[in-house]
Amino acid sequence: MNENTKKMMDIMDKYPQYRELLFARGYFITDDENINYNGYPFFGNWSIYDFGKYKISVNTKQTCYINSSDEKCQIAIIGHAYNPFNMMYEEEKILEELYTEYKKSKEKFFEKVSELTGIHMIVVNDNNTLIAVQDCAGLKSCYYGKISESVYLTSCSQLVADIFDLEMDGFVKTLVNSRCYNIGNRHLPGDYTPYPQLKRLGPNTYLKYDDEFDIIRFYPLKSHYEVNNEDDYKKGISEIYQILHNNIELTTKKWKRPAISLSGGTDSKTTLACANGLYEKFFYFSFHCKPSEIIDSEAAHQICENIGLNHVIYPIADNNADVKDFDIYKQILEHNTSYFKRTADNEVRKYIFLLGLDKYDVELKSWSSEIARVFFERKYLVKMPEVLNERQYSIFQTRYFGNKELLKKSDDIYREFIINIGLNKQQFNYENTDLAYWEIRMGAWGTSVVSSFDFCHNVTMPFNNRKLIEMFLAFPHEERKADNVHKNVIKVGNKSIYDMHIEVPNNYFKSYRILLEKFYYYYRTLFFKSKM
Repeated sequence: MNENTKKMMDIMDKYPQYRELLFARGYFITDDENINYNGYPFFGNWSIYDFGKYKISVNTKQTCYINSSDEKCQIAIIGHAYNPFNMMYEEEKILEELYTEYKKSKEKFFEKVSELTGIHMIVVNDNNTLIAVQDCAGLKSCYYGKISESVYLTSCSQLVADIFDLEMDGFVKTLVNSRCYNIGNRHLPGDYTPYPQLKRLGPNTYLKYDDEFDIIRFYPLKSHYEVNNEDDYKKGISEIYQILHNNIELTTKKWKRPAISLSGGTDSKTTLACANGLYEKFFYFSFHCKPSEIIDSEAAHQICENIGLNHVIYPIADNNADVKDFDIYKQILEHNTSYFKRTADNEVRKYIFLLGLDKYDVELKSWSSEIARVFFERKYLVKMPEVLNERQYSIFQTRYFGNKELLKKSDDIYREFIINIGLNKQQFNYENTDLAYWEIRMGAWGTSVVSSFDFCHNVTMPFNNRKLIEMFLAFPHEERKADNVHKNVIKVGNKSIYDMHIEVPNNYFKSYRILLEKFYYYYRTLFFKSKM
């Protein structure tokens, strides 16, 4: 038995009160009839649903909805979904619409899927052919593979590793233990997972299984609309505001105690402005678990104070010794995220604190908003090529200082991955870097962060909607890069917030950091020859 699984089994035996946190809010889909759902790692804490020849099991903290009107064609939503275009927020009704559209065509089905906000997996069993598709940014993770002729789909690759005593891939083990891994975004390249038997699905593609796995791009399939004049601009801003406002309103219908966590940043202010008219329905808070976050939380407090909202700042403990059972919680978090996220201790203390904070049922966050903000170009102050190559993907992820072999292996993984999903070429009029940020930064990094939050509470994101992101991308590159689209949405939503001009500098965009990032970018790419 591998060391990580044995250590977790020992913890679960010694501290059974923590069993509900193991793979919290996770799901597991298989046709394997020999799974023991009463033993480790399930402990009888998971609900099990029949799904044709498959079974869907979900942790007791997770929700699963299945239409049962057609035994030959079933659709399930794992997680939560809501539709700001028709204001549906009950998953049972959303399933009815999805089923109707699926019966028309797959194109109609995916059009309807793209209208949905939330963090979810949607799975279709069509005469035992499986189709799986994630939310807009792929934040509800999906790891898939076949072991001994049985199929497995799960939110947690470590869960499958525990069942089959899988050994971690040698490259992954070396990478995550290298000094360079923590300098960057702690996720794995391409569709890699810690275990060779499993791959990761990403946003804008769907998984099809019928004897073999296929990954098929369903978005984009055509050019997006482009804003070309002042009238289009004003209309686009108004439409974005309305969809965001609808999403925020729907969260108040789905949950009794929603909360908005705030910083002084652009994305956070946009969410707050678009909640105008609904302010009394939310709890507002910020936290800081390191000194750099104090400025953010104080800016959020000032914004809320200026518009008459109660806002609470929670300081997180500075020392591990001040947190009861810190080491146990940390081990469970590391296990849930398959030992590649390498969560810093201050972040672990934050998750433990939030686990015990009984103030809300769901936290509204704004990460997926960053897809629209030309992030890579701003970070490096370098004009990006029309199509990124494998080396650029590698260095956007990890700073491979003194690790040429790891860098080369990462390049090889990314090359195969981006060719397989079609990012080696222009997708209509979508900027390649926007799709890269969407499908890699969000799909790989974002999903691991959501898995960490699953440990403590429900999270939703009003921006996490494919049609909404498309509306943002319709605006000119330079407007998005300057944050003018977000600023104008704030102005429409709540002019008082706009007029405050409270700006918190982003640590990514400080001059000295940009200089270092630019130097590294040129150092690693200048003489690189792509093999694509």
